[in-house]
Amino acid sequence: MAFLHHLFQVFVSAMSLFLLYALWKVVFSFWISPNHVYRRIRSGLGGPPPSFPPGNIDEMKRDKRSSSPGYSGISHDIHSSVFPYFSRWTKSYGKVLMYWLGTEPFLYVADPEFLRTMSAEVLGKSWGKPSVFKRDREPMFGNGL
Repeated sequence: MAFLHHLFQVFVSAMSLFLLYALWKVVFSFWISPNHVYRRIRSGLGGPPPSFPPGNIDEMKRDKRSSSPGYSGISHDIHSSVFPYFSRWTKSYGKVLMYWLGTEPFLYVADPEFLRTMSAEVLGKSWGKPSVFKRDREPMFGNGL
């Protein structure tokens, strides 16, 4: 009987360590790591501050609901009608900004000159495709170009 009691204690200890490790991984990947990235990137790029854990998704939904779906006259600016949050953020933070979807940062670029400059610099280097694109999209696109 003492052996079973000792075995149960070992099992409970192992499960406790596993749960503690799992909790640490969740906290690190959803809170500490994105916070670290945000602090490093925010000095160079503007953008709306993210909230934990949805990032800017709540703000995007709120802007989408507040934009009137009815007829508001003829306008060729489809982008600000479909994505009112990008239009508002561009006015507030500039044409190059960073926003967050969950714990992932995204770069929004609405400045053609910035894109032209960055494309010329990036295409001048032979970096190839990142491996994440190869793994995720290979079933859909094959090996690509």
